[in-house]
Amino acid sequence: MSDAAIDKQDKPSNGDRHDRVRDKRFLITATGPLLGTLWAALLAPDQPLAAILGALIFFALAALMVKKASPIGPAWNVRAEFARGFRWLGFGLVRIRDRQVAVRAQLMWIVVIPTALALLDYHYLSELISEAFPVVDPAELAAQETRHANVKTLYGALAASFLGASLFEEIVFRGLPLIVQRWRPHATILIAITAAASTALFALVHSDFGTGNVVSAFIGGVVYVALALYTRSLWPSIMAHGIYDAIIMVSWVM
Repeated sequence: MSDAAIDKQDKPSNGDRHDRVRDKRFLITATGPLLGTLWAALLAPDQPLAAILGALIFFALAALMVKKASPIGPAWNVRAEFARGFRWLGFGLVRIRDRQVAVRAQLMWIVVIPTALALLDYHYLSELISEAFPVVDPAELAAQETRHANVKTLYGALAASFLGASLFEEIVFRGLPLIVQRWRPHATILIAITAAASTALFALVHSDFGTGNVVSAFIGGVVYVALALYTRSLWPSIMAHGIYDAIIMVSWVM
């Protein structure tokens, strides 16, 4: 079933009032999970309890607001609304050529392929980039040392990799191209422009750590956005990004 067909199932056909209520609820169930997830991703490496509590508060408030703006028929419920919101944010299952794939293929795209890409990037590409663009600027060296010093434990390394970096950055930089793809699935030029702009911005935010880091982030960004758009899901890019960062950050504390 296509994305459009899924969304059509969620839409009642009882007039403008129903459409307004549907849009209001959808805004809540997209914004609530988004803010809660970003909050958790930012705080998890250093303040795990605050991250969990904050995320639960965001989710609970969104659920209460959806319940209060209550729907119109028995098919409408909080669970269905949140599922739709998460799909739009990119947290749906892998879909190839607009069709959901089988369980084995899900595991292949969410676990096996991202792991292989991360290992290839780390063992081959990152070494070449480091040699081509050595970090010599004192400010860049200091920024790298500060980043290393902030990762003190194995938990901190894994949390910073999969939550502080991967989850947060994939939502911010790959989420928008995915939303544009769902909104205008046939607008290839618009999707490409959005993907290119978000990838360039993703590379630029790594400029404090040297030119090599910018180049590495740009190449990684191209891979991550391609994964996200091809699979219509953030999970493959989150895993590829998280595994790559985890290999590097775990080495800092071992």
